This record gives sequence, C-alpha cells and structure tokens, in this order.
Amino acid sequence: MVQFANQRTTFKRLGFSLFITMLSLVVLSGCAASQDKTVTSVKVAQAGNQTVDQAMEEDADVVASTEVNVVLKAGGDVKQIVKNKGEFVKQGDLIMQLDDSDALRAKEKAVLALRNLQSQLDKTESDIAANKRTIQNSMEKLQLQIKELQKNYSSIHNDYDQGLATKKQLENADTQLSSAKLDLNSLQIQLDNLNSTDPSAPLRLQVDTARVSLQDMESTLSDYQVKAPIDGILTDFELKVGMNLHAGQAAGTIQQLNPIKIQANLTRDEANLVRGQTEIPFKLSDGSAAKKARVSFLSDVMSPQNQTYALELSVENSDQKLKPGMKVKLILGAGQKQTVLTVPKSSIVIEGNNSYVFVVSNSAAEKRKVVLGKDLGINRIVISGVKDGEQIVVSGQNRLKDREKVQISN
Repeated sequence: MVQFANQRTTFKRLGFSLFITMLSLVVLSGCAASQDKTVTSVKVAQAGNQTVDQAMEEDADVVASTEVNVVLKAGGDVKQIVKNKGEFVKQGDLIMQLDDSDALRAKEKAVLALRNLQSQLDKTESDIAANKRTIQNSMEKLQLQIKELQKNYSSIHNDYDQGLATKKQLENADTQLSSAKLDLNSLQIQLDNLNSTDPSAPLRLQVDTARVSLQDMESTLSDYQVKAPIDGILTDFELKVGMNLHAGQAAGTIQQLNPIKIQANLTRDEANLVRGQTEIPFKLSDGSAAKKARVSFLSDVMSPQNQTYALELSVENSDQKLKPGMKVKLILGAGQKQTVLTVPKSSIVIEGNNSYVFVVSNSAAEKRKVVLGKDLGINRIVISGVKDGEQIVVSGQNRLKDREKVQISN
C-alpha cells in the first residue's frame, strides 16, 4: 500500500511539472506572436534636395494710379447731369451744370454799377480837363493884358517924369498892373493844384473795385459748370437733378486707369527676389497670358505694422481690362533657380492646421512636425522639420504612432 501511494504521488508531481512546462510554452509562443504583430511594415523614401524654379506667386491688388475728387467751387441746385457714374471722362469734360440764375442776375447788377461809376469817372475827368483849359485860357489872356498894362504903366511913368501925367494917373496904372499880376498868380496856383492832385482818384478806385468784382463774378459763373479735373472713370457720383449742393463738397471721384497701379506687400525673401528688377510679370485670374508691369516703387524699409515691404507697379491699361478692386498674381523671381529640400506629398500627415511626417531611425518611426513650402507636384518643399537623406515613411504612415517599431518593406 505504501509503495502504491508513493507511485501515485510521483505521477502527480510529473503531471504538474508537465502542465507547467506546457503552460510556459503557450505563454512564450503567445508573447512571440504578439511581438511579431506590433512591428508594422512600411515603405520609405529619402528626403532630398531638388533644384526648382525660384519663382513665387504673390497676390496683389489693382488700384487706380490717381484718384481726384470732383470738388465744387460754387454751390447751388443741380440743373443738369451730363455724365453718369462709371463713364469715362476726359479732362475738361462737362460733368454737370449747377443753377446759375442768381449769379447771372448779380453779374448784371455789377455790370450796371460799373457802367454808372465809369460814367461818373469820365464826367469828372472831363470836367477837370475843361477846368484846366479854362484856367490856362484865362492865364493867357491875363498875360497879354499884363503886357499892355506894363506898357501903359511905363508910358505914364515917363509922362509923369516929364510932368505930363499926374501922380494919381501913375498910381492907377500901377494898381491895374499889380492887380493883373495877382490874378495871374492866383490862376497859376489853381492850375498847379489841379496838376499836383488827382480829384478823380477816389472815383477811379471805385471803378477798379467794381471791375474786379465783376471779374470775380464771371469766374464764379464758370464754376457753375462742373468739369473733370483729369482723364478717368467717374465714380462715387450719386447726384440727381434738383439736389442742393454747397461749395467745397465732393460731388464724385475720378479714377485714372491708364496707366493703372498694382500694389503688394512682400516678405523679406520676396523683396530680395525682385530688388533691382525694373519689370515684374503678373497674370490675371482668367488664365490669360502673363504681362509685365514696371516697378515704380519698392520700399527699402520694412513696415513696422505688418513686417513687409511695399511694392508698387505701373501698367499700361489702354484697353481698360484692369480695374480697381481686381486681384492679380505677381510672378516673383522668374527664371531664377534654387535648391530646396523636398519630401513626397504622400508622406505628409495632416492633423488640424499642422503637418507631420514619420522619419525612420533605428527601426522606429519618429513623428515630426514640419513646415511646408511650395507644392512641386509629387513633392512638397519642406522649410523645417527634416534633413536631407532621412528616411521618410510614404506608405503605412496613417496607422503609425510616434516611436512605433517598423519594418521597411521596400
């Protein structure tokens, strides 16, 4: 019985050992299978340098080369509208006519006032001239009388010396001569006063003032005809007949479209691409052939507000195809080449606003954030995030996790 019990115990021990051994083999087999299952098979391609056209495209705005407000020099009611909003006008073209009836009446009154003053002036000057002639004639007569009186006095004086004339006769002759000389002297003083003064000066000043006022009125009358200050398209013109306007008011705007202007704000790299160039190609959104615009201004100083450089171009626009408000694409650095780092587009994983690639190193896939540049077709420029020659996962990356073990299958 004892021997039988010992045998039974031995069989139990052997069976337990066998169970443990088989269980260990199953666990080890399962772990190995699990380990093999976590290794993901992927295909890779190298990040590499590529020589590309350095040309970049930049959005730009089309604006009028010149904008001039049509400012009214006179006020009044709108009498007639000759040009409409959106029409092309030439410098000097009549845009509208203001009611000038009040100004015309004021001009007629000014004309009549000037005529009246001129008539008064003419009469005054005529009277002065006649007075001068009267004085001169009187003086000439007195001079003749004085000569006769001088002879008479000399004759009587001789007679007096000879006793042939009385003292009374001599005194009378002297008195007549002296009186005539005094009259002549008085007339000379009157003539000198007329010659040294201008009695008609105040009236002449009134005439000149009235004439200038009339000229101002005539000039103001021309202001009631509102004309285009430059060639261009009439915009912001919303007036109607009968509206009352005041002097100094802007009735509309004229935009000069030939030449027309293109404006853009460039980054430092973009500015370096075009600095020194005299022309820059651009294209329209309609797919038409690219044209060239002349560089009129490129800022040397970066704007502190938006950290960009202002660029202005001038374009011949006789066909009026370009209009303010349109967008065009500038082609910057056309014909220039550069070497850039690229990765296949198929390797890029997009998550929200960020872009990633998986870089294989030591049999593990590292998830890296990248900054992308221009699309080159099957490749994409990488500005930062990877280096030349690194292995980039191009197939199987969408199911990878960062630092996951991988097996390269290509």
